[in-house]
Amino acid sequence: MVTIVGPAGIGKTTVGLAAAETHIAAYAHGVCFVDLAPLADPQFVSSAVASALGVTTQSENVPSGLAAHLRDKQILIVLDSCEHVIDAAASLAEQIIGSATGVHMLATSREPLRAKAERVHRLPPLASPPPSAPGLTAAEALAFPAVQLFVERASESLENFELSEADAPVVADICRRLEGIALAIELAATLADSLGLGELSALLDDRFRLLKQGRRTALSRHRTLTAALDWSYEFLPETERTILRRLSVFAGAFTLDSATAVIAGSRIPGPEAVESLANLVAKSLVSADVSGAVAQYRLLDTTRAYALQKLAESGELEALERGHAEHHRNLFEQAEAEWEARPTAEWRGDYGARSTMSATH
Repeated sequence: MVTIVGPAGIGKTTVGLAAAETHIAAYAHGVCFVDLAPLADPQFVSSAVASALGVTTQSENVPSGLAAHLRDKQILIVLDSCEHVIDAAASLAEQIIGSATGVHMLATSREPLRAKAERVHRLPPLASPPPSAPGLTAAEALAFPAVQLFVERASESLENFELSEADAPVVADICRRLEGIALAIELAATLADSLGLGELSALLDDRFRLLKQGRRTALSRHRTLTAALDWSYEFLPETERTILRRLSVFAGAFTLDSATAVIAGSRIPGPEAVESLANLVAKSLVSADVSGAVAQYRLLDTTRAYALQKLAESGELEALERGHAEHHRNLFEQAEAEWEARPTAEWRGDYGARSTMSATH
């Protein structure tokens, strides 16, 4: 079993479908795609899979009936959008795989299912040109998948669109600012014919207002950036919603200590805030870099902009901004007091990263 994990709009469904199409010949009984997004109740997961397979089972024991039906089959079952019914999806996957050795499962979710024998593939954003390459040629820009997607989608709405040498840096900047998020890039590309590339780039700061016209045939949660993030946000427990909103005061990366100092309060004690942060990382709403001595966390700019709107709506924005400023003032005061007493390398390691992470706020 493989689960494709990633944030809203990153392209999990598209990649899952492409993978299934690529490997369909390897399965004697084909591929079965099951969209779990419409399900409001986890108890209907088994029935949805049975319906997609064309299997009639006794209603009181659908999972066992499915397992029995699939026991001698060679088939790939794709479970799309598992995050809101994740326990039921994981349980069913384990039961099927445990009794039907010819069945493989491919799931898409914003967090791992944590099922037995699950292998997790975290889907990264599409590679975009780096900020250090402002003078890219068209050929150089087209080497990046994000630019390739933009050009492909722009060509659908703008007849004979080709990436010119003059437009290449502009498109590269658009893809970079949209952080390689496939849905955002597709939505932006559809506006190339009505706005032009220069105006489109200039308006991206208000991306949620701008990128609100998706494909009519797309699933509702895939039509706009707001819809994609609403889908994630609405299924969060209240504590995790609160933590996500509060984390939006950090414009850049932040440490666990900084996060708990700023976001924890009377309603959310420190240990609960730490647990919620870990859950948000698992759910692809916060990214974590644990390669250094001190773990660093950050929100994608698109996620942060969404969470910042929610923070403003909650009435907590002013208090959180004040807490953010006070925390960093205290950090600088403590660093200054220890300047003479600690070795330079140790001081830099402790305070250097922490004090620069949110300097862009």
